[in-house]
Amino acid sequence: MKNYKSFVLLFLFVFTASNLIAEEFEDKRVIESRVTFQKTSHQNPWLVGEPFSRKINIIHLGKGLFFGVTLSKQNPVYAEFESFDYSVPKLSIKAYDEETGFLLLEASGMQKLPKPVGLDVKLTNQQCPSGKTRYVYLPFSKTPIKAYILEQKKPEGADFFFKNQLLCGITISDFLIPTEYVELFLRSGGKSFPHPGFLFDVNLTPSEKEFYSKSFPNPLLVTEVIPGVGPAYNLFPGDLVTTINSIPLSKVDEWDRADKIFDLVLRKSDGRLRELGETVKLSLHRNFQNTNVSYDLRSYDSNHFLIPEEAKNRRPLYLIVGGFFFTELSNAYLKEFGSEYRVKSEKKLVYLSDYYQKKVHPVREKIVILSRVFPLEGNLGYQDFQDLVLEKVNGTRISSLGQLKNLLQSEETTYYAFELSGGKIAFFTKKEILDLQQELQTTYKLGRSYNLED
Repeated sequence: MKNYKSFVLLFLFVFTASNLIAEEFEDKRVIESRVTFQKTSHQNPWLVGEPFSRKINIIHLGKGLFFGVTLSKQNPVYAEFESFDYSVPKLSIKAYDEETGFLLLEASGMQKLPKPVGLDVKLTNQQCPSGKTRYVYLPFSKTPIKAYILEQKKPEGADFFFKNQLLCGITISDFLIPTEYVELFLRSGGKSFPHPGFLFDVNLTPSEKEFYSKSFPNPLLVTEVIPGVGPAYNLFPGDLVTTINSIPLSKVDEWDRADKIFDLVLRKSDGRLRELGETVKLSLHRNFQNTNVSYDLRSYDSNHFLIPEEAKNRRPLYLIVGGFFFTELSNAYLKEFGSEYRVKSEKKLVYLSDYYQKKVHPVREKIVILSRVFPLEGNLGYQDFQDLVLEKVNGTRISSLGQLKNLLQSEETTYYAFELSGGKIAFFTKKEILDLQQELQTTYKLGRSYNLED
């Protein structure tokens, strides 16, 4: 009887505690969560890296959708509420922006959810703190975001700022990113934010101003056009932009000039954010002639670069042939040598990265490199081949891994001569390659010997 009473008391305690926890969870605006990421290696892309997790704060936006800001340039797999209860369901990744780390999570099958946070941009603009704004870049991001400058720096990590139950925005370091970015991210289904597509210089010396501004007051000097993002082949470094979306730049004074230029490109006349796909119109002066350029806004993406920064939205590409591990050169590959990668990695590859990374070319070429050679009985003598540029195969210049794979699968070929940087050459017959592939799988038991784009 005593044991029965103890059991009843324990049951009532657990039931009451669980109800209290549920009620407390429902009343919370900001919920602690943990996001799990999958590591990806550019130097060992066939391996499945160990997962790691980061704690973040999230808010409920309604209909089981949660929003938070986490690490950028990563591969989130799932999230879950921070709890000691292992029955807590996982949150699926609805959308993730690699540039900003904005994350949209979805909960399904949950009986009770916190009260949703309203995203009323009009009320936010009326009631939330205002002040000096500036376009900033979040860590590891190339996309300009307009933020308020906070008087007091916040702790590391993203958090949320409320006033009178109203979400005013996201606090990161000494910046407050306004609610409009959260609202647009939700409304667009988790799409990235647009990039201007080009870079410009507003800090001209007096002699530069005199040279460039003889006919046009306050022009904008284009310094770089981003391949695949901006109007490549229509806009060039050295062009003078005179109007943006029909607004003359002569009316834009020197005070906060860069931020006002960003406003003209990235915002509508009423101040609202532009979305991906909206058209930007430029009037410019080039070689003593006036011309017009229009292009659609896109998100920042380095995939069109000759040497991309990372493998966006996919695992790194690779191809292993005869124990030779080929991949496409990227900055992420070099940076895996560590913080001193410029000293520890191959100097030629660092040189290529420095001078040809954003090269604009009509064909989407890549630089294919031989990373290293798997030691096998049939390829002895080539083990010192490492971090070499693959220049030609059978006399054909190589510009992508896909092209290399097609060339190796040619029925007419009976041998392969690989010409590499430094004058090095590797020679195999087709039979030797097939035997080496068999030995590779037997020795190293790789899941796949390649990962290529469809």
